[in-house]
Amino acid sequence: MSVMTEALERISIYCELSEPDRPREEIEKKLSFFPFQLSDEAYEFYQWAGAPVGIRRWQPYDDGNSTYYCALERFFESASDLIHFVSIEKAERYYSPSFHDPKYLHFVSYENGCLFISGSETKVENSPVLRLGECEPSLWFPSLTNMMLAIAESLETVGTIWPEPTIDDDEDYETNKYHEKFEKHWQVMKAIAQKYGSPKGMILTN
Repeated sequence: MSVMTEALERISIYCELSEPDRPREEIEKKLSFFPFQLSDEAYEFYQWAGAPVGIRRWQPYDDGNSTYYCALERFFESASDLIHFVSIEKAERYYSPSFHDPKYLHFVSYENGCLFISGSETKVENSPVLRLGECEPSLWFPSLTNMMLAIAESLETVGTIWPEPTIDDDEDYETNKYHEKFEKHWQVMKAIAQKYGSPKGMILTN
């Protein structure tokens, strides 16, 4: 069992992510527009049912178009309109060799930038996840597997990747108790992200 499979199996306990239902050849065909190879871990991710491939559902999106549902998006709670895992189909529409670096495949969109998976000219097992925004590309996670491991551990420890603590009947958003729980959850998630190599200590956005 690969480490990626282990991470996705742990995540699948919490959402509608399930065993691969697409052969690698199908994913490679869908990615034929991308003139570089993805890492083995990336092809494995897109093979899983619940990865953002092929099931069209309407969701609010930054450009008003339909997108493809990713099972991991159920954890975004109040940020569900701001963060999206980009489908292969949508990545193809975004892709342009003249935009940033042609070796980058669009992976996540959020309000302050985008995350990309780095492609390769040769076969590789792992590849970094990078952030591109207004500045130069910066490392987000050393590998897609590490990112999924951080998501898995955050779900197991905090129960989400976008913490909004449950509010008791006798408290509200303005109480110190609420803010203490909120900050504690973020600090736990920051430590988990750093454990798996995130320089910023963030799993998805800043």
